[in-house]
Amino acid sequence: MNYKVSIVIIGRNEEIGIAKCIDAALGAADQIGGAEMIYVDSNSTDGTVTIARNYGIQVLPLNTGLRQCPSAGRYTGAGHATGDYILFLDADTLVYEDFLPAAIKYLESNPDVGGVNGYIDDLSENGEPLTGIEERSADVTEVKWLRGPCCFYRRQALLNVGSFNPDIATEEEAELGLRLIRFGWKLNIIPLRMACHTRCYHGQSVETIISTLRRDIRSKRLGEITRTVAYAFKAGNGPAFCWLRLNTTILFIVWAALAVMCLFLPGTIYPAIGLAGLLIAGGAAIYSKKRSLTQTLLFIPAKFVCVIDLLAGLHKIRSHDVGFEP
Repeated sequence: MNYKVSIVIIGRNEEIGIAKCIDAALGAADQIGGAEMIYVDSNSTDGTVTIARNYGIQVLPLNTGLRQCPSAGRYTGAGHATGDYILFLDADTLVYEDFLPAAIKYLESNPDVGGVNGYIDDLSENGEPLTGIEERSADVTEVKWLRGPCCFYRRQALLNVGSFNPDIATEEEAELGLRLIRFGWKLNIIPLRMACHTRCYHGQSVETIISTLRRDIRSKRLGEITRTVAYAFKAGNGPAFCWLRLNTTILFIVWAALAVMCLFLPGTIYPAIGLAGLLIAGGAAIYSKKRSLTQTLLFIPAKFVCVIDLLAGLHKIRSHDVGFEP
């Protein structure tokens, strides 16, 4: 049966929540007369695959030649999808029932738009609402990338640019977004609630910042952002990507470098005053963005981790490590 929409769910060891994700996706599909359902599994060792198969949906194992990462899962799912539009879902995300009809109507009315997001309600691992993850507006907003936990693309747009890059393990949404824009497609956020997403790694406490760093070390993902930067440069989007996703890290490095330089200034230039001025100005700038003293204080350790991540990946940008061709 030919469906207008394909729903691609990706996951690994998700037996606790995969049924809820599939139930929500099926409920959303019912609102549009059904959808092609695909689950891409990244080598689960628990009962995730069995649960998914019990729903009678198509279950695809991640190709052994691909990296075990979300981007590879979406790449695989997109390659098997047949609908005009593809809804990508992480297994810890529940799509809302009323999203698809409105999103389809919007894309059909705007043929130059390659994909849309609605608003995603983010929860901590304890089920508590998280704030400051995304900005919201009452109007349609043009953006340069779509959030990965739940994103809705026109399949033709993905075919034009080569889909998700299966070789990168972080910031794949932004790298794809810039390629789509380079090909003339637009990406928009429509003012509609889209899904609910549980974020286990959200950087809103010292504990989660440390746990994220430990996870990346254990899974050998530390330094992956540098590989993504290399791919962005390869696609001709390097400076745009760096400013889009690393602007605060770049500014933090400059800020920290200037602060260190103050320590080496001669006393006649009053280095202590310069350092104090930098610290006050930097703190005020962070607070104006975060609007929270806690988040302002967490900014510094979070940025230190980002710098470590960038430095750790320098060995990953050798030419033979950057081989994906869209």
